[in-house]
Amino acid sequence: MNDINPEIKPALKIWDSLMQGIVTLFHPFVEGAIHDLESGEIVALYNNFSKRSVGDKSPLHELKVNTDQFPDVFEPYIKINWDGKKLKCISVTVRDGDGKPAGLICLNFDISMFGDFSRQLLEFLSVRTGAENPVDLFGDAWEDKLQAFIRDFLTENNLSESRMTSQDKQQLVRALYESGYFNYKYAVQVIARQLRISRATVYNYLK
Repeated sequence: MNDINPEIKPALKIWDSLMQGIVTLFHPFVEGAIHDLESGEIVALYNNFSKRSVGDKSPLHELKVNTDQFPDVFEPYIKINWDGKKLKCISVTVRDGDGKPAGLICLNFDISMFGDFSRQLLEFLSVRTGAENPVDLFGDAWEDKLQAFIRDFLTENNLSESRMTSQDKQQLVRALYESGYFNYKYAVQVIARQLRISRATVYNYLK
């Protein structure tokens, strides 16, 4: 819902289209307001979710700065809406031909939903402190399975462990990788020791 005082000053009226564009782009999360500093009243409201009305007194005390000391752009600040939702707000000073503050453009961003989403995301991504990978936790006998896998590989390929070539070992490492043995803790060290090669060689075979 947009509302604008038909007697709004031209210097403030020129911002009407921009304000409509901003609140339309970020609908429904952004509310816009234009304040006339001379009258001290709100002269336009866009996507009004703060339940204010055009003609209400401007809450300039929130800015805690005298009008003649207004910066061009205020630092963003937080305030709480009537329904308890948290708003991130920013105010921009509109100046007249002499450079004196004549109006104030305010944008209020409803960030309450994003706060809830952030908490839900953190809860979703969190794990119990100290939780272990099930493969590590329940895989105490994996080295026995590894040795059995190697024996089967040698038998199927008519090989012996002492006479394996570099190419044979590379094929075996890849077969172990495809079978999930590298998911176990210290897998690289154990496999390198079993095949009598370095860990660097194991990594090279995996490339």
